[in-house]
Amino acid sequence: MTWQNRPLSGSCAPRRLTVIFKFGKKGKNKGGGSDEDLEVELIRFHGATNSVPFDVEANQKLVRVAFEPVKELFTDAVTRRAETVRIDPKGDRATIGFLIDGIPVPAGRIPRQRAHAMTQMTKVLAGIKASERSQPQAGGVKASLGSDEFELQVHTQPLSGGVERLTVHIQNLDEQLDRPEDIGMTAELKAQIRELTGQGQKLFIACGPSRTGVTTTLYAAIRGLDAYLRDIQTIGDTQGRELINITAFETNPEDDLQESLRRCVRIEPDVILVDPIQDAETAEMISGFLDKCTIMTELTAKDAAAGLLQWSEWLGDPARAAASTCAAISQKLIRRLCEDCKEAYKPNPALLRKIGLDPEDIPVLYRKARITKEMAEQGEELEPCLTCNDSGYNGRTAIFELIEVNEAIQQLIASGGDVAAVRALARQSEMLTLQKDAMRLVADGTTSLEELQRVFKNA
Repeated sequence: MTWQNRPLSGSCAPRRLTVIFKFGKKGKNKGGGSDEDLEVELIRFHGATNSVPFDVEANQKLVRVAFEPVKELFTDAVTRRAETVRIDPKGDRATIGFLIDGIPVPAGRIPRQRAHAMTQMTKVLAGIKASERSQPQAGGVKASLGSDEFELQVHTQPLSGGVERLTVHIQNLDEQLDRPEDIGMTAELKAQIRELTGQGQKLFIACGPSRTGVTTTLYAAIRGLDAYLRDIQTIGDTQGRELINITAFETNPEDDLQESLRRCVRIEPDVILVDPIQDAETAEMISGFLDKCTIMTELTAKDAAAGLLQWSEWLGDPARAAASTCAAISQKLIRRLCEDCKEAYKPNPALLRKIGLDPEDIPVLYRKARITKEMAEQGEELEPCLTCNDSGYNGRTAIFELIEVNEAIQQLIASGGDVAAVRALARQSEMLTLQKDAMRLVADGTTSLEELQRVFKNA
């Protein structure tokens, strides 16, 4: 997952590289010279993640044509905090797009042949076979810019006409999202998760669509438990995460998950973290261990209510599914207002009351700076903000919902209640909802009402 919840550190502080590169376009700097005269540190590549060596001699022509443009592209992307880069051939041109804080941002158009060369160069850097264009491929590149280290996760998708779409997900390896508070969990939510996972041998599920922070949420939740008082074990791939006082259970190479769980429960742990549940067979197998300890895991679902119903469907027994679950958590990512250009304004009291805020408690809200009427009349413009590339937002945080499977929720699921009914009962029971958590961030100036409208528009 790519969270990108704060600016880059050190020498990777935001710079307006879009002005410098633009893939062939030239501009003037403040000194009157060409932007190409400016010395800008470019990204460095440190080899493929699969350790396939980069053969310079065999790729001399490709290096000569495409190496510098590829470095410029990913320097631009990293500096602007893009989490995804895409090169998409269309006719005789190709579009380049970034995903920044979850928002698609156009990054230019280039000739198809140049796009092809840049795609092939990226494939070679990622240890992918450049000559293979008929099958999807995946690889990775280790990279750095300034003091920040990155992993570029490279994917290719064949298209008609012998061309490929290139998609690169960028992970900042120096971005620390370890503790619950790092991703936006409140102390109250952390305490509630501790309480729910300590009430007995049940399942705790983190839910959400892929690449929305589900795994990060799950690990933040488990780090929020008291590992000094509880024996917490992990089975599966922790993806190199450091888990203080949490033990990685030593599995045997020949053992499947069921056998590993069998061996692990013999040491009587309080909590076991396992890899995501992806099918009914795994769900049924895991349910057989829920009389021994609490199990924490994740599954792909739209939200917490949908996750609970997916678990129920996989088990084929709604009553047993509800009785074996303590809670489900899900999250959405929401953009933070840029601290360098946000402005305070006095909101309409009627609007505040409509959205559940007390006008007496909230004298001001915040938004992206706007041109005032007086400025417009005088022909003045706002200075562009270099910190956020004038988007008004800089990084993201999470908002959460937590559905506790209390007696009422348990009875509803057992009686065949649908997702909408579970959501409605959770709201009626005043459980934490995404909307409620989002309003907290509006009230404290972290985000804006406009961002809430965007996030929940299609919810």
